[in-house]
Amino acid sequence: MIRNEALAAFLRDRRSRVEPRRVGLPSGHRRRVPGLRREEVAQLAGVSVDYYARLEQGRQPTASPGVLSSVARTLCLTDDERRHLFALAHVAEPQPAADPGDPADERVRQLVEAFGDTPAGVLQPMLDVAYFNAAAAFLYTDFATMPAHHRNAVRWTMLAPEARERWGAEWAGAAADLVGLLRLHSGQYPGHPRLAEITTELSERSPEFRQLWHDQTVSTWQHHVKTLWHPAFGVMSFTNEYLTVQSAPHLSLVVMAPAEPQRFAAALRAASGSVGSGVRGGVSGE
Repeated sequence: MIRNEALAAFLRDRRSRVEPRRVGLPSGHRRRVPGLRREEVAQLAGVSVDYYARLEQGRQPTASPGVLSSVARTLCLTDDERRHLFALAHVAEPQPAADPGDPADERVRQLVEAFGDTPAGVLQPMLDVAYFNAAAAFLYTDFATMPAHHRNAVRWTMLAPEARERWGAEWAGAAADLVGLLRLHSGQYPGHPRLAEITTELSERSPEFRQLWHDQTVSTWQHHVKTLWHPAFGVMSFTNEYLTVQSAPHLSLVVMAPAEPQRFAAALRAASGSVGSGVRGGVSGE
């Protein structure tokens, strides 16, 4: 039998820390152990006592996202503890829908602008472009000039002639990276309406996307050094990274560090005024 002792130990420890009054139960004087009883957690989480007991004994190595979410709520877990619970159960944590009013969005936007001459941008679920700095607009394209539902990194890469021009010989690798990321997002955000919109359009219009999607291509970020070609300034190399934003897990930060920062900064200054200073509000913010 596969056991999950780490999950079991974490659940037992967090159950012992919950004050009954915190979840609407009387404390009483007859409690022989601190915290909640197993049957109380099971009842509040909406699962059977036997099922929850198996989780705490390590005999139930994992659980569905819905059960884990209910248990996390019952045990009053913090965001970090909740993420740890899902990691111990080897289950992808459901991500919340983007909230345009979330203060974390503004903090991340300020961070992107602070990169200055280093291209940086933020992607929403399904790789919709939320916002980017002027350096990223110069390097790639000015998404602010596009209709809201066209501001998608996969869509631009697969359909825009400009994208193939910028990526040159590295276009196929960049396309595979982005389609692989889209596949990962499809698992993190099941039933997200943008997934059907994007995959339907691109399957009809791009044979390369259709093949990559059919092949179940999955990746986080395979190519960390990229070379792009700019029509006014020639070949430029970058080290890039794709990061999940800790304070806003529905957002992803993409940063492209120029191999020749002074040359790139000079090119950016020479082109100043030809691109916008940034854009706020992708598909969900329109």
